Amino acid sequence: MSFFQAVLLSLPLAVFSSPTQAEDIKPGFFHKELGKGELTLSGRIHWVLMQVDDGADQNAFFMDSDQGPTMLRADYEAPISNEWTFSGALEVRIQNNRSFYVSQDEPNPDPDIWIGEADIDLEHQKFGKFSLGRGYSAAWVLPELDLSGTVPAALLAVGNLAPGMQFVETSTGQLSGIRVFEHFADTERLLLVDRFRYDSPRIGDRTQLSGTFAEDSRWDLALRYYPSLAGWTFRAAVTYLNKPYQELDNRMEVGISTRHNDSGLSLTLAGGFGDRTDGGTASGFVGKIGWLMDLNSLGYTAVSLDYVNNKDARLLGDHSSSFGLFIYQKWIKGGLDFYAGYRNYDVELPDLDINPLDIIVVGGILSF
Repeated sequence: MSFFQAVLLSLPLAVFSSPTQAEDIKPGFFHKELGKGELTLSGRIHWVLMQVDDGADQNAFFMDSDQGPTMLRADYEAPISNEWTFSGALEVRIQNNRSFYVSQDEPNPDPDIWIGEADIDLEHQKFGKFSLGRGYSAAWVLPELDLSGTVPAALLAVGNLAPGMQFVETSTGQLSGIRVFEHFADTERLLLVDRFRYDSPRIGDRTQLSGTFAEDSRWDLALRYYPSLAGWTFRAAVTYLNKPYQELDNRMEVGISTRHNDSGLSLTLAGGFGDRTDGGTASGFVGKIGWLMDLNSLGYTAVSLDYVNNKDARLLGDHSSSFGLFIYQKWIKGGLDFYAGYRNYDVELPDLDINPLDIIVVGGILSF
């Protein structure tokens, strides 16, 4: 299980949005006034074709991606007064061949239908925003830092590309039963949970404090700092999580990202550490460089290169690393994005040798 990128598994719209993320937001295919408010329906389809080389065999797989999954969503917003606004969201994720379950010995798992969000929000211009229900925790902030433009295809949560794939034992050439998500994604994260969340108003239009209380006495805090700089886009954040998942008692993370707006070049760096329940310390870092370009009339083109390194994330003595190279093309008028990329996963265990995984992927995202 990757330690640091565990909090980076899918992309929500946060209070502060980067220009790239804002371009990804669709107006929805249906709008209707209900009382004093408005109901909006929207959706997304995200499929990939993946070639996987596990050191013993090479196979192709069709998957519904977990990097922004296929879903249908309803949003409702209504003003209560000049200062108060009520809103709610219901998101149902509908996935066939979900990548979390697809593996070498299970290429066509059963369809999976599950609730992504079921949230009620009350926001005041001076007092902030209060959220109750199933939704993202306050510490779900680091994806906002990624200014590369390849976010929907190459999340900093690198394990979410092919979470269900198994590593192969080097000595036997057989499947080990150890999957990518066990070392590159956290399945019990304080991320998408039943919770109460508070977001403060923006302080000086650049700083925001947030906090979450979730089930099992879990909680988190987040500080965002997104100033306006001439010629640059800048993001920084610090988070603290209490009981983020079963292997860790706590975790602290720091991230920073910047993009030169004229050239489109960006750099994102983040790292974190946490106290393990067995007395050890888990640590990790991620780095990503990107280049956002205008090469054609369809929309922006983006290229990114990333590297992740983690230690003692799943077990004491383990070490995991990954690097990936991706190209992403946005087609604004068609509502379609398509991309291609390569990723390598490598895990070193204290008592077992397993082969690295090499993955080539092409994908498409239709938003409506």
